[in-house]
Amino acid sequence: MADSSTFTAERTIGEAAAGGTASRGAAGVAARGAAAARPNPLGTCSPHHEAWRSLARTHAAVSGRMQEALAAAELPPLAWFEMLAAIAAADGERMKMGDLAEALVITRGGLTKLVDRLVKAGLIERTFCETDRRVSYATLLPAGAELLEEMVPVVSGELELAFAARLSETQADELRATLDTVRGTACSGE
Repeated sequence: MADSSTFTAERTIGEAAAGGTASRGAAGVAARGAAAARPNPLGTCSPHHEAWRSLARTHAAVSGRMQEALAAAELPPLAWFEMLAAIAAADGERMKMGDLAEALVITRGGLTKLVDRLVKAGLIERTFCETDRRVSYATLLPAGAELLEEMVPVVSGELELAFAARLSETQADELRATLDTVRGTACSGE
């Protein structure tokens, strides 16, 4: 994940692809008619391509809901929650920077900026390996753990609204397994 500006851009792209707010009323009908007149640059989309587009739009929509809920509760952005949660779940409440970048699906440069913000806020600190000073960790501080406790109910509530009302636990498990399979294939390059 990236900082909150990424979610806004993704949401805007996802809304545009889905018709966004302009899809309502006469303006929406005109916009859809104009879109239908333009050829799809990708040709006819395969079911796999459509699945990818649906996944991207769903991710943007759910992330946007969580971001809005956090803002309404006067809490920091979703990216902060994801970082604090990842570190809190790690052994010793600390993670190697490279592992953290991988867990958050963020570039090392993006991670450095995000870590700097959380360090400045007093939520985490950079620590170093005792045997190899080249290895650094992001370590959760008590203030970070307290903030995470405040953020969890907001994020969990939005996920409950987005998923639990529409998917059974069995369906959610099946969806996770399917997505894990696709991610495993994408990561292995097979």
